[in-house]
Amino acid sequence: MQPPVVLYHGTMMKTALLALLCLPATLVAQSNDWENPQKPSEHTLFPHAHFIPFPDAASALKADSSPFRLSLDGIWKFHLAANPAVRPQGFEQPAYDVTNWKTIRVPANWQTEGYAPYIFTDVEYPFTPNPPFVPKEQNPVGSYRRNFQLPATWKGKQTVLHIGAANAFVYVWVNGKYAGFSKDSKTPAEFDVTAFVQPGNNSVSMQVFRFSDGSYLEGQDMWKLSGIERSVYLVARAPLSIYDFFAKPLLVNNYKDGSLQLDLALNKIPAATDKGTRIRVTLQDNGVPVFTKVLPVGRDSLLQLQQIVPGVKTWDAERPNLYQLIVTLEDKQGRPVESFTHAIGFRTVEIKRGLLMVNGAPIVIKGVNRHEHDMRFAKVVDREGMLKDIYAMKQYNINAVRASHYPNREEWYALCDRYGLYVVDEANIECDGMSMHPLKTLSDKPEWKAAYLDRTRRMVERDKNHCSIITWSLGNESDFGDNFINTYKWTKQRDNTRPVQYEPARNTPWTDIVAPMYKSVAWMQEYVKEYRDRPLIQCEYAHMMGNSGGNLRDDWELINKYEQLQGGFIWDFTDQTFLQHDSLGRAIWAYGADMGTVGATSDTSFCADGMLAADRSPHPQAFEVKKVYQPVQFAAIGLSADLLQITNRYDFHQLENIHLTWELKGDGKVIASASLPHRLLLPHHQDTLRIGLPEVKPQPGMHYFLHLKATLKNADGMLPAGFTLATDQFELPWYTPVKTQPVTGNPLQVKQINGGWEIGNTAFTATIKNGWLEQFTTNGAAYMQQALKPDFWRAPTDNDIGNSQQMRCAVWQHAGDSTQLLSANIVREDKQQVQVQAKHALPLVNATYETDYTIFANGDIKVNVHFQPGEKMMPELPRMGMKMVLHPALDNVTWLGRGPFDNYQDRKYAADVDVYTLPADSLFHPYPRAQESGYRSDVHWMTLRSASGNGWMVRTDSLLNTGVLHFDRDRLNFNRKHNVHGGSMNNDALIWWNIDYQQAGLGGDNSWGAKPHAPYTLVYKPYQYQFTLRPLRSGDEPAEKAKERYE
Repeated sequence: MQPPVVLYHGTMMKTALLALLCLPATLVAQSNDWENPQKPSEHTLFPHAHFIPFPDAASALKADSSPFRLSLDGIWKFHLAANPAVRPQGFEQPAYDVTNWKTIRVPANWQTEGYAPYIFTDVEYPFTPNPPFVPKEQNPVGSYRRNFQLPATWKGKQTVLHIGAANAFVYVWVNGKYAGFSKDSKTPAEFDVTAFVQPGNNSVSMQVFRFSDGSYLEGQDMWKLSGIERSVYLVARAPLSIYDFFAKPLLVNNYKDGSLQLDLALNKIPAATDKGTRIRVTLQDNGVPVFTKVLPVGRDSLLQLQQIVPGVKTWDAERPNLYQLIVTLEDKQGRPVESFTHAIGFRTVEIKRGLLMVNGAPIVIKGVNRHEHDMRFAKVVDREGMLKDIYAMKQYNINAVRASHYPNREEWYALCDRYGLYVVDEANIECDGMSMHPLKTLSDKPEWKAAYLDRTRRMVERDKNHCSIITWSLGNESDFGDNFINTYKWTKQRDNTRPVQYEPARNTPWTDIVAPMYKSVAWMQEYVKEYRDRPLIQCEYAHMMGNSGGNLRDDWELINKYEQLQGGFIWDFTDQTFLQHDSLGRAIWAYGADMGTVGATSDTSFCADGMLAADRSPHPQAFEVKKVYQPVQFAAIGLSADLLQITNRYDFHQLENIHLTWELKGDGKVIASASLPHRLLLPHHQDTLRIGLPEVKPQPGMHYFLHLKATLKNADGMLPAGFTLATDQFELPWYTPVKTQPVTGNPLQVKQINGGWEIGNTAFTATIKNGWLEQFTTNGAAYMQQALKPDFWRAPTDNDIGNSQQMRCAVWQHAGDSTQLLSANIVREDKQQVQVQAKHALPLVNATYETDYTIFANGDIKVNVHFQPGEKMMPELPRMGMKMVLHPALDNVTWLGRGPFDNYQDRKYAADVDVYTLPADSLFHPYPRAQESGYRSDVHWMTLRSASGNGWMVRTDSLLNTGVLHFDRDRLNFNRKHNVHGGSMNNDALIWWNIDYQQAGLGGDNSWGAKPHAPYTLVYKPYQYQFTLRPLRSGDEPAEKAKERYE
């Protein structure tokens, strides 16, 4: 243990502190404490494990409010000054009148309370860097004050003031007497204020600076906010008390038995200690005592207990078994003085054979990065929000979380212990903004050594007793240098039970895990060609900004293939956006300058890079994450022989709590279903199952799919019995084509019009003008508002913008509207069908476009498309397809294809093929920044119908990809000068319909340059596809109509 004999973390001891009590704040601040990295704090107590003392073991186990803790949360008096020079002086004195000051909640950010502008930056600092100096004029200072009543029962006890987190620098006074300062805005600062408090009424005052030298180490890609962000409270401690503890519950004897080493550090306030004082240590398993040990208290402030626990229940993310550790300080009569409890889990984390192992087994990290963010209260998160996050993680098969990029609120780790999540705890160090400064980094500057070590120590000491934390991270994106070598060595010396990682350390000895960022499939394939002595776990991958999440399946097919690839942490779990309303009252997710930033530049939508929205509702890519992370994997090894392979992707479970079922569907209708018995299966092993499919006589034109589902037999933590963990589907090889039949209908008539023809009969009329299908009318209803024309564009996604696709491929945006008719001829004309061939030049892209239309007497229009590139090379195509604008009444959409959510060629693994029905405006997903959406892949047929049931179907003998919007797609185009929100996309009086050969993949390796992978890129080459448009009448059943084939 680190001996707590030196009570103060700063450079001055208690006697020096007393000498400073009456020193004016102006003198204390003359040296600009907020611009001195060699002094991270002053007079703070040495960091220690988080716990609250209770009067006895029974009350500690009950864990209600402790009489030894006095909350100072609530309403404080508040004053905001523009900068340090004009901050109030002497306000900490009780006689200073703050009656007319405004108020603020604690905890709260100034910004959410309306006191300061929001600033979001990814890399750049929100000020011009000149370390260690910060702006003199634009550095607001918030002054806080409130009164409190000190309980009479606290007389004779040590009084400690705990400030959970103050962003970014805080001075503290109690009853007008200076207590100290602190800088790290994500870990607690504690001050011994015993000498300052008095019975009855007291006051506490703080001044919080928006920027300090510490801000250079807090350059994370997040909202740069200010204020007291976590709880403030007082704690009463006995003259002799337990100051710190370090529980090391490990596994021994081939991971079968537990070995608990408990180190205790006493806080010996100078006073006589009665002989016979002792510490009682009890371990309980669900209330049942496992052992009790009594340690006598002598002259040594450090005590240690070691105990073997035979046959212990182990902790891992799948089976988070916890024991309750109860530590009670007793006087010589055996009466409790104070007591605390802590949940511990027995587990061993180690690296063997180049693999990260928990309890002797290699694990696969199915992780996410998580910022602390609330859509209303920003950086102030509560227990309800944390539980909501954990529930969502469990829903989407996530087993690990990186505390990016700072230590989270203490309770987060306790909840991860309880519900089972692996945690990478990360020090509050990021100076990525220095990459734009001549110094480049602070990590090799000796004057910053103390600040680096201070932040690392505060994290480790506070969080060291949480079994969920399996790795320490030294920081993020801060280059590399001696300061990180120093923190690595200190961390390994302080805690030998966990590995330490740091991404920029790369292949140096100063990281135990190779933890790169945003590596591609190709990079990983190269990596595994030789044996490595350290695990590869990407600390960030699969950037989820906007409509993203492409090629996750490719990533995980490789990860599942090679043991040395142990997964990674997706960026990011949730958007860092805020729920706001636009000028018309529509709910939007606000980002960047939406939040009223004044006098500073905010990155636009770079805060919107989560798999979930800020309210924790899923973006479509969340389902893809759940799919690749699912613990049961299915493979069709012989469906014609009724055989199926399953793989157990758990690291510890043997599928003992998994119930498998199957459904057989034909064109979306259930034909048969049953349970699928299975045996226990070791982790990462496979088994072959016989399905037991019934005898089926396939109907011509029907697509048959086997749907598989893995659900929980019994509740598992937060997840209820019956919850679906894994799904899959396979098309059965039963499809047989429908025989074509002669078309029947009233004889077709052809009418020459200016630029084309009207072709039809008494039931319908199709208008082809200038070589394009311009209108279709049936039963007096005109379906089209704009002609069916080529379309090569999509509204840029965030990834597109990041790789400059909107500029590189700009030539395609209007290529389909800038056509030149080369020829248009009727090449066949009889009573039952008319065939028109049209050829257009696409001069913007040096290509030609041939369209063959065959109009049948029943109203079918068969469209055959040929795209022929020219000799001059062009950039890749965002889309190869056609578009038209329909009457808004056709707003009911049904399709047989992938769904129900948005999906694309590189993000469709989770989207099963089935029959779905949605209103047209529900196909669009409102990403925070409006962009491409509303798409469905692998479509066999789709119908757009009015409320009466009349409408249009598109069908194909191959597969189509289709998009539907209830507004003009051009509204989604990127505008750098104006934030456009998905939530503002109200319906227009039209339906935009894309019928495509294909659209480019989304990509997702990153959002600042990476393009979609080669298999999902539409290169400049010939393309050909066809589809049929078929009118529908009320009562037509679409699956049956889709089977009809005519000649």
